[in-house]
Amino acid sequence: MLSTRVGQRWIFRSNSGWLGGDKITDISVLTACSCFVLLGLLMLAKVSFDTLRSDAAARWPTTLGAVVSVQVEELEYGSSTYWFPRVGYRYNLHGRSMVNTQLTPGPQPHWRDRADAERFLERYVNRTGVVVYYNPDNPAETVLEPTHSG
Repeated sequence: MLSTRVGQRWIFRSNSGWLGGDKITDISVLTACSCFVLLGLLMLAKVSFDTLRSDAAARWPTTLGAVVSVQVEELEYGSSTYWFPRVGYRYNLHGRSMVNTQLTPGPQPHWRDRADAERFLERYVNRTGVVVYYNPDNPAETVLEPTHSG
């Protein structure tokens, strides 16, 4: 077997691919690698976008609001159970009374243990007033915590 390859430049054979194997195999490998690189770049872009959005929310103007409700919501995803803290709050802005439940910019905090979600909500249970950060371009977009917690 080796004696038939001696003196041949096997990489330049007509049926050899870029990586030295069959062309179909090489195309499959390069396609799979390209997909993984693209997926990684998309994930990096999402994290960067969430970070920029969080930084922008920290610079939003504030107004005073009132806590309306505090609860822990259980949601099941497949075989996993997640606990989401929910804080309803009311605020007045530009003469309009509005209600929202958004805690942080981007994905809402959640835990796999109910006790952790309840510990997070302790800061809102006995409070009547809260500082509400609102987007000056869209006053309906508000958060209670401009940075991700939990």
